[in-house]
Amino acid sequence: MKQLAKRDHHGEIVERRARKSTTYRRAYARTLQQIDLAMLVREMREEASLTQAGLAKRVGTTQSVIARLEDAEYSGHSLPMLERVATACGVGLKLRAEKKPHFDREVALA
Repeated sequence: MKQLAKRDHHGEIVERRARKSTTYRRAYARTLQQIDLAMLVREMREEASLTQAGLAKRVGTTQSVIARLEDAEYSGHSLPMLERVATACGVGLKLRAEKKPHFDREVALA
């Protein structure tokens, strides 16, 4: 007998809550940003073929700080630290600011 796969309702739940609550929308967007920053740090490190300890040494910090930066639940990322990580990994960073409809600026960092 063929068994049906369980349906994932996560997207529907998020959408329903987001429609009802501005606070939820903001918190959800912030969580996605934290995940993106954590993934960015890890991807830069891995692309440079560095361990967390190796990157920490180049940046002048500890392995636990790098682990924290790569944690999706961490919310204390700072621009100076991201610049240090990028420089240590040989990556250029860009900062982009935009406001619809007419403001859109990008600045290369480090």
